[in-house]
Order: sequence, then structure tokens, then C-alpha cells
Amino acid sequence: MNEKEQQLNLILTKIVKEISITATMLDKATKSYEAVGTWLGDGIEYDVRITPQGSMNLGTTNKPVSDKDDYDIDLVCLLENGQKLEAKVIKNIVGNRLKENKIYIKKITEEGEGKRCWKMQYDEFHMDILPCVPKSNYIEPYLTDIRLTHKISAYCYEDRYSNPYGYRKWFESRMADVLKEEKRAFAAENKLEIENVPTYRVKTPLQMAIQLLKRHRDICFKNNDDNAPISIIITTLAAKAYNGEKNVYEALCTILNHMHEYIEIKDGVYWVKNPVMEEENFADKWELYPKRKDDFYKWLCKAKEDLISNPLAAVGIDSLGKIFKESLGEAPVSRAFRSYADDMLSARKKGTLYSVGLTSGLTTKVTSKATQVKGHTFFGK
Repeated sequence: MNEKEQQLNLILTKIVKEISITATMLDKATKSYEAVGTWLGDGIEYDVRITPQGSMNLGTTNKPVSDKDDYDIDLVCLLENGQKLEAKVIKNIVGNRLKENKIYIKKITEEGEGKRCWKMQYDEFHMDILPCVPKSNYIEPYLTDIRLTHKISAYCYEDRYSNPYGYRKWFESRMADVLKEEKRAFAAENKLEIENVPTYRVKTPLQMAIQLLKRHRDICFKNNDDNAPISIIITTLAAKAYNGEKNVYEALCTILNHMHEYIEIKDGVYWVKNPVMEEENFADKWELYPKRKDDFYKWLCKAKEDLISNPLAAVGIDSLGKIFKESLGEAPVSRAFRSYADDMLSARKKGTLYSVGLTSGLTTKVTSKATQVKGHTFFGK
């Protein structure tokens, strides 16, 4: 990496920190879903296991763009020995037990029953609980296929299948070495065993790149939400394209330049294959709504411009800040740049700040082209 790329990597890392849910928010969410799991487990005759799925489980959850919105917590509520239950019964066992709690019933009343989940509204987030059972009688230490229920009408439910556990293991395998390093560091800092560190407690380059792509998507489609690329497509293509990069800038470059290569076309139908259930096409709606496919490719081109080409060509920190504010949001980017400026000021006071020219900006790394900054600097102005 040259000096400009190092600068971009540092700034992007700071932006990710600003768009991520805080440790306090994460703790609150974790305690909330553990309490739900305890309540369900204490009142249902089947063995209950409740775990996160989706972005929280993968460590790619963002704060909402607007302070008026909240973020999602998606949970799997597995009835481990309920393999013989019918679809409607699976759904209602969980829902009826939740309604026995005077606090939860109010939260359910606000959100209601979804096609697959029971929805509960909290102050900062809403929780979607997916009732399900193992697809087969054999339960592995790390569960695989599950059978869930899909509500067709008021009295009609049918079986559907998924594999959130398998997907998480696949996702972790795409960043195995870096993930292990991050978990080891987190475990040491918090005096934990590595195996007790959830993936959502750490940040790898792949996780951060996905968060940036999702935030860019949210900004681009704020007035066109129906056609926005869905998170599972972004996450799957990004994970497939990721090649073990050790920092978020390089990961983002690799992902944006190669993720389109993992979109298949079968008999004229576009496919984004579920890596753990090959018969499932995450892009199945593209055939019914072709504009979603077209908008995906347009978004991908814009993401390359906004997150790679234009920042790399920017001259001066103000120009760079303007580019990122337009593409990733005014408030989080402003906070990230203030943090970056504070770091540079601190390095200058310590005598560890160097200038490598107007285009490349400032660095704390000594190189042959670097000149020590001894006086005040306006960061590229």
C-alpha cells in the first residue's frame, strides 16, 4: 500500500466504527434476546436454543441511517426435539409462550406476527424471532438445515427450509485466519477463551467492507428502497470475492472489483447461489423484478467510483471528506474525520507525523519520501 491508500484505510476504519452499533447497544441486545430465550425455554416442553442470525450473527450490523429508525436483531428459536411438529404448531408454540409474558405481549402487539417470524419492538431495535425445528432427527454440535414455517394466510402455513448455522460457518471460513487473529486479540484484552468470543464481537476487513457497502447502499437507495440490493446478496458476493486481505481498503478494492464474477446465469436466470443450500437463489426476485438486477449493477459501478476511484484521486482532506460524506453519510463521516484529525494532531505533538505530499497527505509511518511535520498543519489544505 502507498501512503494515500494507508490514509484511506485508516479513515475507512474510523467510518466503520461510527456506523457500527456500540458495545453498549450490543450488550443490551444480547441481554434482551437471552432473556427471551430463557422465557421460552422455561415454558415450552421442547428443548429451546435461541441464537442470533443475519447481520448481528455475522458482525455486520450498522446503525440506521436516520436516528428515527431502529436496527434489526434476527433470532433463530430452534425447538431441538420438535422435528415431527407441523408448520402451524411450530409457529404458535413460540408465539403463544411469548404472549404469556405481559411485557412481551405488548411488544408483539406493536409489531405482530410476520410470515415467518414473531416481531417485537424495543426502544432501539426490533427483534424478529424465527421459530423452527431441525430438518432431520440428527442434531450436530453445529446445527445445519432447519425447517421453518411460512404463513400463507390466516389458517394456512407451509414448510420452508434454511441453514443460518451453516451459512455462518461458511462466512467465518472465508476469513478464517484473520478472524482467528481478531478473536485472539479480543480474548486477551477481555480475559476470555478464544472459543467464547462470538464473531459479532470482532471486526475483520471482510466484516468492515460489508458494512461500508451496506451503508453506501442505504444512502444510494434512500428514496428507492424497493429496488435496493438485499443484504444477503451483498454479504454473499463480498465473502466469495474476499481474498484474505488484512485491511479494509484492500478488501474493499478486491471485493468491488470481483464480486460480480460470482453472479451466475442459468438458462437466462441470474443466480446468487446460497453457498450452503445450492438450490436456493438469493437473487430469485430479479427475474420477477428485472429493475432490481439493473439497479444492482448500477449500484456496483457507483460504489467503485465513490469508495475507490474518487477517494484515490481526491486532493486534500476536505475534498476526501466531501466524497465520503456524500456516499456514506454526513454525521458518521464528520465524526470519523474529526477523530482522524485528532490522531494526526497527537502524532504531530509527539513528533511522529510526516508529510508525503499534497496528494498522499499525512502519515505516521517513516518513509524515504516523508518529511517530519514540526509545526501546525491543516491536513492537506
